[in-house]
Amino acid sequence: MDIKRFEKTRLSYEAVPIYRKRWFVLLTLLLCLPVTIIIALTGDVYAKKDGTVYKFKDGALLHLAFMAMTFLIVGLFLAAKR
Repeated sequence: MDIKRFEKTRLSYEAVPIYRKRWFVLLTLLLCLPVTIIIALTGDVYAKKDGTVYKFKDGALLHLAFMAMTFLIVGLFLAAKR
């Protein structure tokens, strides 16, 4: 985990909604790209390491949304060529 992309929070990880947890966002990145884009653009995403809860910085969320959009566009382009 690159600590430069995160900032510490005082939040409890159990208080974070499931759709805002890092593992869920990565799962949606693999299974449903539009959901990943919506989550990344509408709020914060949190991760937990060594008992500390971290929040993705805005730049990391934009990078995630851009990457998901790129995957989506490439996938649509490849599907259209068939």
